[in-house]
Order: sequence, then C-alpha cells, then structure tokens
Amino acid sequence: MIKNILIVKYGSVGDIVNAVPAVRHLRESLPEAKIYWLVKEAFAGLVEDADFIDGIVEYRSGGGFPGRAVLELVKNLRRLEIDTVIDFQGLLKSALIGFLSGAKNRFCFPYTREFSSILYTRPMGKQRGACHAVQENLSVVEELTGRKIEGRGDISIDLKPEVLERAAALLKSHIITDSPIVVISPSSRWPSKMWAAEKFSALADLLVTGIDAAVILTGAAGDVGYVESIKNGMRAGAVNLAGRTDLKMLAGVIKLSDLVVSCDSGPMHMACALGVPVAAVFGPTDPSYTGPYGENSIVVRAETRCAPCRKRKCAGMTCMDGVSVGDVYQGALEIFRGAALRVNDKKPGREAAAT
Repeated sequence: MIKNILIVKYGSVGDIVNAVPAVRHLRESLPEAKIYWLVKEAFAGLVEDADFIDGIVEYRSGGGFPGRAVLELVKNLRRLEIDTVIDFQGLLKSALIGFLSGAKNRFCFPYTREFSSILYTRPMGKQRGACHAVQENLSVVEELTGRKIEGRGDISIDLKPEVLERAAALLKSHIITDSPIVVISPSSRWPSKMWAAEKFSALADLLVTGIDAAVILTGAAGDVGYVESIKNGMRAGAVNLAGRTDLKMLAGVIKLSDLVVSCDSGPMHMACALGVPVAAVFGPTDPSYTGPYGENSIVVRAETRCAPCRKRKCAGMTCMDGVSVGDVYQGALEIFRGAALRVNDKKPGREAAAT
C-alpha cells in the first residue's frame, strides 16, 4: 500500500509546471496518501500553496554533491518515511536522492539520463518524444495508479489573493491607462532560444500602436541589461521589471496581464498554468514536446531543416533569425482576439492596477 510519496522535480520553472497535472492526478487517484514535492528553493513558490500536495521539501543545491545540504535533505526525507518515489527529473542526482530516501519503490519514465535508471525499481509511462512533456509525466502516474485521466489534465496553479494584490499595486505604480497589458518575457537560459533584441523592440512597438498595449518587460536579475536594450530600442515606452520581481510576483503580474509573448521559457509555461493567452517564439526546441500547454496559445516558428536540434548554443541561429516580427505580431493578434479579450476587460485585482 502506498502511504508516503515523494515527487522529485526540483527544476526548472517550465518542467515543474508541466508536472502539475500528473501530481494533481496522483492526488485524485490516491486521496489517502501523503504527497511531498522535492523542489529547489528558488522554485518553491510555484507549488508551496498547492492544495494537491501535503508539503514541499526544499532542495538547497550548492556545495557539491553529496555535500552537507544533500545529507541534510536525505535526513529530512528519512523522517517522512517515504515508501514511493516518482522521479520526473530523470537525472543521476535525482535518482540518487530517491534511492537515499529509503523508499522501496522508485519510478521514472523510460527515458532517463546519466545512467540513472540503475537506481529505479521500475520504469513506467511513455517513451520521450511520443507526446508532450505533460502527457509523459501523466503516463507515469496513470500506469502506477491504473487510472486513466479524462481530458488533457489540469495544469493550473493558484495564487493567493495577497500575491495578486501586490502585483496589482506594482502595475498601478507604472501603468496609468486601462490598456491591455502585454508581458514580454524575452530571455531564456539557452542562448539558442533567444530572439534578437531589436525584433522584440519592433514587436513591442507594433503592440503599442496596434492594440494600444501597455508593455511590461520581464526577466531575471541577470537579464536587466538585455531587457533594458529592448526597451531602449523601442520608439514607444515600456516598463522594465527585469530583476524586480520574485517568482510569485512575476506570476501575479502574468496573471493580471492580457497576453504573454515569450520564447520557450519558464514564464511561457507559467502563463499557460495561469490561464493567460500566449504567443511563443520557438526555434531549437520541439513545441510538440515543450510547447505551451494551453488552449489560448500559439507557436510561431520558421521552417528550417535543422530544427528542432535541442542545442543550447548555435553559431548560425537560423531557426530563430528566420522568425519575422510580422509573423509574431500576427500570431499575437490572432491569439489575443481569439481569446475574446477587450481593452476594458477586468481580471482579478485589475481594477486596482488601472487608474
């Protein structure tokens, strides 16, 4: 009998979001079990308020492996008396954590890396590439529980009212019109996923003139200079929030927006989980596997022979350079209008963001 389950998916933002439907299905299938989620400290805000888990276990990386932080982690896991581990990470480190937890049952999908499969008791689910990552994760839980999910799976994440209030106050301090809010998240950890800064600048100007958008530029602390170059390249004005929001605040800003334009990135997946329309620029990655998993989403990409190559770095950047500003703008308009949004639509807390 399964009593105490550990979900191992400690990063990154998009990967965690794509695991949410599987964990939610696990809760529905095994309501009496305790479910804990192992997640990196930086990403804990994504799931710490989730009502389908019983708690989170923060993974503080650094200091080497198996360093003091990992030894302390294993000690904490042992206290939870974990009997079942579901590893959605599929790496040697994640497999070793599951093994050291003391759990007798340790499951992962068939595709794993770094020879981590030797530490699992049984592979489950679909092979990688056969479906979207969300469905891949779901297939593991479906096989474990013997219960098929109906529909596509619920990818939604919840935000507490105070998070939305803080986000609304932040937007109110920068936006003085009731224009539709468009969040542009231009950065990615992979250089090969990056669209040119001047193209984002031109796109932002088109959104300002075309739909009277209030443009919000976002990014991590390390993206401030890059994002500022996009703002400086615009003819119209924009708000640069790069480095000024934590993960929850970013989620709140996205939730209160009317459209998100992004490359293949964590904020793109967050927007889907928050029910916000998405226009995504794709190049080296496969949208059928890691694309936006939302009904109100569109992928814009160039047809090239080399894509998807999944290379983190590329000298040519043919796939991303081949995506035109006009194509992304038309895609953004299509999804914006298709979502039946109006300039004066109000979202939760939105009235506090407009003056």
